[in-house]
Amino acid sequence: MNSQEILKEADIRPDEPILLVTAKEAIQNLLETMEEYCPGLKMAKEDIKTLLNSYGACIVEHHPEHHHQERAVLLRNFEMLRKYGSKDEDYELIDFC
Repeated sequence: MNSQEILKEADIRPDEPILLVTAKEAIQNLLETMEEYCPGLKMAKEDIKTLLNSYGACIVEHHPEHHHQERAVLLRNFEMLRKYGSKDEDYELIDFC
């Protein structure tokens, strides 16, 4: 059975979105995670946009438990976070290991 047949049998529109996160939800999740792992970090507007742009890929690559998606965004952009005062110890705190 191919994917179109499976969707049709399940009465699911092929163009129906599966993952939908609003910018508001994404920034709230990121701010909550940053408060826990990078407290007091203040960022420029352009860098916040960079974090939001990374969010989609991290949702696909990581499960949502324990802020893994948001932590992946921070890890992916850690060099940028260094200019705001993040240190190697912060990376280790954020990392999944």
